[in-house]
Amino acid sequence: MLTKAKIREILSNRIEELSSSNLPHFLLLSDIKKASKRVVNAIKNKEKIVVVGDYDVDGVSSSAIMKLFFEKIKFDIEVVIPDRFKDGYGLTPGLLERIEADLIITVDNGITSFEAAEICKQKRVDLIITDHHTPLIMDKVKCNMENEERFKLPDAYAIINPKTSPDFPFKEICGAEVAWYLCAAIKSEMKLKIDLREFTDILAIAIIADVMPLTHMNRTLVNMGLKRLNKAVKPFSKALKRFFNKDFKAEDIAFQIAPRLNAAGRMFHAGVAYEFLISKNEQKAFDLLMELDGLNNLRKETEKEAVESIEEITDDFIIVKGDFHEGVVGIIASRLVHKYKKPAIVFCENNGILKGSGRSLGNIDIFSLVNECKELLEGFGGHKMACGLSLKEENFEELKKVLNNKISKYSKDDFFIEDYVLGELPFKEIDIELLDILQEFEPFGEGNPKPKFIANAKIEHVQNLKENHFKLILSQDDIVLPAVIFRFEGEFKDSLYFKFSINENSYYGRSVQLMIEEIL
Repeated sequence: MLTKAKIREILSNRIEELSSSNLPHFLLLSDIKKASKRVVNAIKNKEKIVVVGDYDVDGVSSSAIMKLFFEKIKFDIEVVIPDRFKDGYGLTPGLLERIEADLIITVDNGITSFEAAEICKQKRVDLIITDHHTPLIMDKVKCNMENEERFKLPDAYAIINPKTSPDFPFKEICGAEVAWYLCAAIKSEMKLKIDLREFTDILAIAIIADVMPLTHMNRTLVNMGLKRLNKAVKPFSKALKRFFNKDFKAEDIAFQIAPRLNAAGRMFHAGVAYEFLISKNEQKAFDLLMELDGLNNLRKETEKEAVESIEEITDDFIIVKGDFHEGVVGIIASRLVHKYKKPAIVFCENNGILKGSGRSLGNIDIFSLVNECKELLEGFGGHKMACGLSLKEENFEELKKVLNNKISKYSKDDFFIEDYVLGELPFKEIDIELLDILQEFEPFGEGNPKPKFIANAKIEHVQNLKENHFKLILSQDDIVLPAVIFRFEGEFKDSLYFKFSINENSYYGRSVQLMIEEIL
């Protein structure tokens, strides 16, 4: 049986945190000095600088940070965020046709923009790539190295990426953090007095939305960012406070804020989310937030219809195609991973080309697996747990066959999603003191998952909240606690053995509420 002291001990051993003064220095990122000098020269010479972002939360956040930083130094830049449906991902040759610039800076993309980099060279446009995605890996035969991986990189003026920076100690940071580091380097080069902590509210949203591990520097920045977000300094955070009327935790960003920001790029254009983050007044931000909320509701309806249309799947690597909305294929893949406990790639057709999004689980490296099939693909990028790709329809069945063969090298244990159940927790240990202990170790998320427990209890009362969501009153040894269970379609018995997490209910003061994850 668990005790409060034991829970504290377990959680203390699980995380590593830095002080804000000990964050890795920007100079540990390769090429960042070269890049910052080029940006400063462009500023001095009044050159045209264009920032090219991405349509997800990380890309929009990266773009917003760059725009707000350059506003601080009173230099006008153009920000271009690709249209998912017209432009595709990242810096493409088609997108370059619409850009006039002396210097292009990518944020949260560019590490596989080989053709675009060549066009930039031909046009004598300097290209600085800031990205965090995994670069393509050269064949060992081509790179003449037996045991060392060599990256295939675009021919750009500078490439800033933690994964191509041997001295940078923490590889799993998001694109917004890389863009933020470039701002720090520019600030240093220009000897400016700008407090870069001002951008940690946006950073926190990007880190959590891009599912970065909440350890090391990510944990530090998220904690800083949550404090700033809850102070509601910027118009966008004031609008969020007005809309949700609460103090935000990491979970709120993951399940409430990020989906609304992502919905813009999925269902319409990510420019709506970008304009929301850089809004100059609260009312404008609130109007944009209402638009994002509407797009998110549309996204949920579209996603539900798509998932319900997919028939039962038996393959070890789920690969499906269909007449799906391009903006939700990544979420459909996530739903299939959750349902079948297998990696999944979902494709939709776009002008004769299949465009897909993949998600993984456990120890299965979807980037590595798909990278081994790159000769079948038209385009590809991503990291261990997620990828985006495109291919000709005639190669679909071959890709499906090859990936299902390749995944056979993984064992059953590699498919396992760690549930982080700490053990059996008696009701007598569940109180405000335990809640305070758990909150000491927030934020919870990737790399620092929310603790879960198991228990036996009698059901004293059942209240239907709406549809298949229920509130229960549970008792164990004369101790009574409230619990909530969502999406339950069975019948309740007199007692239950269940897995749960612990939440704070602050509706009438502070109290403890159990969130039932699963009835065992």
